[in-house]
Amino acid sequence: MIKSSSKLEIVLGVLTALTGLLYLLQFFGQTESEVVTWGLIAVVLGGIVVFQGLIKDKVNNVIEGVLIFFVLLIQIPAILLWFIFSGSSISDGTPTSNFVAHWIFAAPHIVIALFALTLIVSLLRRRIV
Repeated sequence: MIKSSSKLEIVLGVLTALTGLLYLLQFFGQTESEVVTWGLIAVVLGGIVVFQGLIKDKVNNVIEGVLIFFVLLIQIPAILLWFIFSGSSISDGTPTSNFVAHWIFAAPHIVIALFALTLIVSLLRRRIV
């Protein structure tokens, strides 16, 4: 039987990987290479989090916490940038793009950050209690 924290960890990993895949495959149009790299990092981290959720008994709590913290950390720039550039084109001009950023695209990042925060609090409670 998989614990509820393991289930949440698996969901977090899948959401992170799928969100990263959107950037990796340039779903939002032609973007800078840094954005594609962010997507690759998110896909890899998401995969690792899913794997550690599946093998829960063999993973150290510190390693688990650090990985989940990194997942939380990489969501912050994405959330901020979607809000900052809401209403403007996100293309660097080569080639031009008609895609206009909107703050609602920060929603999956916010959900991922909330799941990660929940898991971190859960980990801290297990260590304290």
